Amino acid sequence: MTAEADALARHVHRLSVLVAAGVAPASAWRHVAGAAQPADARLDALVARLDAAQPLSSALPEVARDAGEPWRALAAAWAVAAESGAPLAPALAAYATALRDRAAAERDVVVALAGPRATARVVLLLPLVAVVLALLMGVDLLTTLQQPLAIASVVLGLLLVVAARWWITRLLRAAAPPSSSTGLDLDLLAVAASGGGSPEAARRLVRRALDAVALEHAVSAEAGADLTAELVVLSRRSGAPLGALARAEASELRGRARAEARRTAEVLAVRLMLPLGACVLPSFLLLGVVPMLIGLLSSTATLGL
Repeated sequence: MTAEADALARHVHRLSVLVAAGVAPASAWRHVAGAAQPADARLDALVARLDAAQPLSSALPEVARDAGEPWRALAAAWAVAAESGAPLAPALAAYATALRDRAAAERDVVVALAGPRATARVVLLLPLVAVVLALLMGVDLLTTLQQPLAIASVVLGLLLVVAARWWITRLLRAAAPPSSSTGLDLDLLAVAASGGGSPEAARRLVRRALDAVALEHAVSAEAGADLTAELVVLSRRSGAPLGALARAEASELRGRARAEARRTAEVLAVRLMLPLGACVLPSFLLLGVVPMLIGLLSSTATLGL
């Protein structure tokens, strides 16, 4: 997702420069697609639709619908700018900046998660190490596994490995980077507000644009309250510009989401000790040590006879 967001941010930034220089939007897309290195299949698909005389207003949502979240967010931003009458070039530049900000947040969390993920991979190898250790000790595992106690030990050890993998996967998923749509509705609200319409109309336009590209979940809410609604009321009562309020709130929201994700990633290193102690170490004993002891005891008993 981060690589896709970075590439799209580069394309959108180039678009904003071309549009600001007076290039028509459809021509700007063609120029950006032609200059893309490596070639972008979605840009090529969009240009193919434009060459077939399809309007940009319908071609972009069609291409974005089958793409990732950043492309669908771009389609929503384009629709908001077009319908609200907001200047297109500044709107595109602002969206490119927001996209890079989200990608940077994802990279920060991925880096923070690198250590815990490596720890998880090493921890899950411990049961295999136990089996190798038993083989190096000269234990005949095939013969040992014919005994009921050894079979029960191995089965229970394997179940603990599966449980540890499930547990660790859940912990890693809980520490995933923040959603790339964090603060998107606030960014779009700032774009819509720059068109000069009423705050209420800007908010309705944003909701329609998000619904049209299946990004209904991209709504910033805290304690059950829609932040866009709160900002509309604040702007109406105070006379403060809605766009500035929305941009500031979006930046703060992404900052909090990034900080929370990094905190969770740091806590993850400690939480990984739970499956290690409860599942991995017991499976190490059950898969390697217990069969090894059973094999050694069996060999000793055989020699005694």
